[in-house]
Amino acid sequence: MKINPLLPSMFHRRLALLYALMVVAFLPIGAKLGWLTVVRGDELRAEAERALVRHRWTPTVRGHVLDRKGRVLAQDTPGFDIAVDYEVITEEWALRQATADARAANRDAWLALSLEQRELLIAQSLPEHERALQEMWDEFARVGGVDRATIDARKGAILAEVRRVASSVWARAREQRQEELTRRARRPVEVSLAEVVRPIREQRQAHVILRNVDDGTAFAFRRLSERMPGVRVIDAGARQYPYETMRLRIARDTFPAPVRTEEPIEVELRGVATHALGWMRERVFAEDIERRPMRDRASGAIDRGHYQVGDHVGQSGVEAAMEDSLRGLRGQTTLHLDTGEREETPAEPGHDVRLTIDIALQARVQALMTPEVGLAQVAEWHREPTLPIGSPLNGAAVVLDVQTGEILAMVTTPTFTREDLRDRPDAIFNDPVNNPWVNRAIGAPYPPGSIAKAPLILGAVTSGAHRLGHAIECTGHFLPNRRDVFRCWIYKQFNTTHTARRGGALHAPEALSVSCNIYFYTIGRALGPSGVEEWYRNFGVGEGWGLGIGPESGGFLGRIGGAPLDVGDAINMGIGQGPVAWTPLHAADAYATIARGGLRIVPRIRTDAPAHAEDLRLDPEAMRQTLEGLRMAVTERDGTGSTLTHASGSEPIFNVPGLRVYGKTGTAQAPAIWTNDANELVPAGTPGARLRVEGDHSWFVVLVGEPGATPRYSIAVMMEYAGSGGRVSGPIANQIIHALVEEGYLPRVDALAGRAR
Repeated sequence: MKINPLLPSMFHRRLALLYALMVVAFLPIGAKLGWLTVVRGDELRAEAERALVRHRWTPTVRGHVLDRKGRVLAQDTPGFDIAVDYEVITEEWALRQATADARAANRDAWLALSLEQRELLIAQSLPEHERALQEMWDEFARVGGVDRATIDARKGAILAEVRRVASSVWARAREQRQEELTRRARRPVEVSLAEVVRPIREQRQAHVILRNVDDGTAFAFRRLSERMPGVRVIDAGARQYPYETMRLRIARDTFPAPVRTEEPIEVELRGVATHALGWMRERVFAEDIERRPMRDRASGAIDRGHYQVGDHVGQSGVEAAMEDSLRGLRGQTTLHLDTGEREETPAEPGHDVRLTIDIALQARVQALMTPEVGLAQVAEWHREPTLPIGSPLNGAAVVLDVQTGEILAMVTTPTFTREDLRDRPDAIFNDPVNNPWVNRAIGAPYPPGSIAKAPLILGAVTSGAHRLGHAIECTGHFLPNRRDVFRCWIYKQFNTTHTARRGGALHAPEALSVSCNIYFYTIGRALGPSGVEEWYRNFGVGEGWGLGIGPESGGFLGRIGGAPLDVGDAINMGIGQGPVAWTPLHAADAYATIARGGLRIVPRIRTDAPAHAEDLRLDPEAMRQTLEGLRMAVTERDGTGSTLTHASGSEPIFNVPGLRVYGKTGTAQAPAIWTNDANELVPAGTPGARLRVEGDHSWFVVLVGEPGATPRYSIAVMMEYAGSGGRVSGPIANQIIHALVEEGYLPRVDALAGRAR
């Protein structure tokens, strides 16, 4: 017999076959081992290392928000939260305890028992632990001083929130895993959700059930925590706003005669600076976690400022805009289970944010715009009001420091407190007429009306579209053959003209003083559509300021739909009507630019915000004549902002002694507000629509300072649907000047002696 040298015997052949079978049998195991060690080795090694590490977070303190003088406007205050482990909230704790009891009672036979037998033993032990858990929750409610329904509602909210976060995290993990495997395999790879589901952090930690409990309650829970499974007392704090509610005495001896009295009025102010400061929310959104996850996906570094369920997050205003700066970093204790080593990283408090606002001045201005004081409600002396007598008037006021561009006060009415926000959100967000949530000072655009005339005359002269020496006659109506359009206000009301009243054509100062529409229709036509748009933009219309306190409206220029402006638009925009709108801050900003001689400094509300300036290079003589016209407007007898006439006579609108005031009135046509039965805004003519409010918006913008010096402050006041700028907004602007004196921003002058004090 010939023997194969490679397989010398049957034994060897059988042995080779056995080896081959063993190789085939171990191929899947080897492949799996290779997959685990080579492909997923780093990932699994990291998971194993993480399992040997325990992290415990210690809370940080959110930074303060301060006013310009260092007063604390927002702060964290010491307090305690009572939290409970997630497995107790889900009642998985009872199942775990029942399982442990059943296993302990049947230790020797446990491994031999079938799954059904084990489940039966666990089910027999489970009711005892479920009953203990319910008794614990009853005791929890009693010690916490709340009813059980409140506790159950809070538990339900936590469960819903954690499930929402888990779904988001798992969906994102699945997507990332699919992308990774698809990239490696170079073909689409499907990953099931079960492959990526892991307990998330929120399912392993305690969650707050009771917030900001007092010391006594916290101490009681500490004593009870040994027999209350999973209950923890956490050092925490609440966000407080010390000036949110204030009481202020307002003198009324310099008010207009119809509301003047020697007796001051005490006003309770609620929601002082709410819109600027903003507020917090207790719910963490998925985008918060996405923006600041606990662990950076690329580097693996831990972010101690990451978000956890139950965190407070800035929702609006400065609290939201400066969230990362205010938030701070948690402290961390890291325990290595394999070595027993402990690492401590102390918490870092959040940074303070200082605002340019003076909260005392802010409160005074808000008080002046409170209806019960008497200036911000419809009165008979307002002349032909469109709202019932006594109706409150909504509006906004801004005070700017001319030299720096800093905002000293920014008031919007109506306002609200954070308690209102919690208890009556519908009254804040679902009121289409009053819109308390809107910061009217920066967030709502209004037609400027005649206050736009001062910036436009400067633009026309500077660009060469108009010569200062060219006087213009007031003809009553701009188009020779049309007496029903483009009319001057004096022709519409009294069937006369400014030329007839003054005995000649008007130059720029006179035109500003009496607010002649014909003069400024002419300016609008001279500038043309592109020129009018350019100069509105030069004075800031169309852009915001990046204040960092919430939504800003840049105003708007141009027709809806983007159709180009025509000459008719330019003529109308010459008096601040037509397709143009701006906010009260735009108005104060524009007049501050005039006071600086054409240097525009972008307004800011944070002291650390950089100053941005642009020189508009305005014609110097045009500047001088414009300021003269603004002075005449508030001092000359026929100036539109000089005199208040009422049933008992007349009086100057501005009555602060020893100061120089420049100003311009504006009465701007405004769209009426219509709503349906559901209290929703609808166009006029909609079946069933109800007219809620109509009329003109009232404007007054002033510059004020000491005689012979550059004006120091720019003040813009706008009152919605209030009618006459001089009659309604003028007295409020006058009292804001008094407030600047009271708070030390302007000198107090003895009216008799003429001496500053």
